[in-house]
Amino acid sequence: MKVIFSISKPRFAVALSVFASAVFALSGCGGSSSGSSNNATNGATATNTATSSTRDASILTIISPHGKEIQNEFERGFKSKFPSAKLKWIDQGGSSDALRFVLDQFKGKRGEQGIGVDVFFGGGADSFQEMESAGALQPLPSEYSIPSQINGVPLRGQDNVWVAAALSGFGILSNRAIMQRDKLPALQTWSDLGNPQLRGRVALADPRHSGSAHMAYEIILQANGWEKGWKILTQMAGNSSAFGKSSSKLLEDVSSGEAVAAPAIDFYALSKVAGANGKLSYVEPAGQRVVTADPIGILRGAANQKMARDFVAFVMSTPGQKLWLLEKGANGGPQNETLYRLAALPSLYQPILANSTAKVDPYASRNNFKFDPQKSALRRRALDDLLGATLIDNLRDVQNWTKQNPNGAYVPLSENELNKLAANWNNQTQRNAQISTWNQAARAFFKTS
Repeated sequence: MKVIFSISKPRFAVALSVFASAVFALSGCGGSSSGSSNNATNGATATNTATSSTRDASILTIISPHGKEIQNEFERGFKSKFPSAKLKWIDQGGSSDALRFVLDQFKGKRGEQGIGVDVFFGGGADSFQEMESAGALQPLPSEYSIPSQINGVPLRGQDNVWVAAALSGFGILSNRAIMQRDKLPALQTWSDLGNPQLRGRVALADPRHSGSAHMAYEIILQANGWEKGWKILTQMAGNSSAFGKSSSKLLEDVSSGEAVAAPAIDFYALSKVAGANGKLSYVEPAGQRVVTADPIGILRGAANQKMARDFVAFVMSTPGQKLWLLEKGANGGPQNETLYRLAALPSLYQPILANSTAKVDPYASRNNFKFDPQKSALRRRALDDLLGATLIDNLRDVQNWTKQNPNGAYVPLSENELNKLAANWNNQTQRNAQISTWNQAARAFFKTS
């Protein structure tokens, strides 16, 4: 297993390979807190603020699922180049919630009409591909020296409407201290999260809110095959106590001992490991490595076009990209927190920089299986609704059923059937009817089987 990140404070190393997105995205992505700016806006008030026709065009408005540690560092770096810049961060929760908010705001808009938000920063590539299909993004003025793909996974949108600002991976964060105390087996694969010994001790997030949760579940399905993937997801759900809205909250639960393990996006997990004095560990499920994009883009009709372009240019510049990679306090690195991210700019790996937390060039690595990003993007909302209707909204019945069936699986429909339904998922009447059908069928299965 290759070491791609190192953690120097406290002094120990984390071994892992580079894999997986979204976003999740994938980036990033769940339940971020407001940024350092006093103008940060939460989901409860963002609609009125972001869509106001009187919004000050001198303020750059950014919607982002990134946590405040990332927002703070990039705001500080940007203001060092543009001291008079004013930034407002909009927090809608996870990337799935942020995506839903943006698409809802664009409904009924025509031509170059905007929604009062300039930049979408962070979240999995699936979110940006959906905004791309909806016409919610505008072309960027440059490719910023980012290649078009990595191992067949896109790093730029069609017509250059989005670009990978960072690269993301997924694995499992576990509370090593509690697992050793309770003599629980080490976690090495996704299926290990379904071990009956972990009953009630796995933390999971709802993909209808969290983009990183969505990407973790999508990877499980694609890496293991549809039927085996659903077996893993069924048993994982049975081991969970609840599905939260925020993926970042899962990591807090693992850190505090409320849970012993959770799927995790790499940089959130590594930041927790770094401050845990060896009590936490992070592993890559063997043979299931994927590298995907954590993008940035400018929304159609952005009121502050010049500052939006300047901000994207800064994020994609060498100084901006170094913020992802370098240790806190290193020359050109972040000032407050090490971010433990993989930069998207290939030149920063040739050679690997001194004080870089990444020790392997992700562009020199190969994925362990063929991840299909187009399939993932096309069925994203349909898959999230399917998981919600079957496993999440019937969780108590799922928990009871898996106690009696520790090797059982619920496969609600074939993969081809879901992919066909996903093609018409914008039809709200059909969507609602299908969700209800899925929910009732799953409830009947788990109660009577």
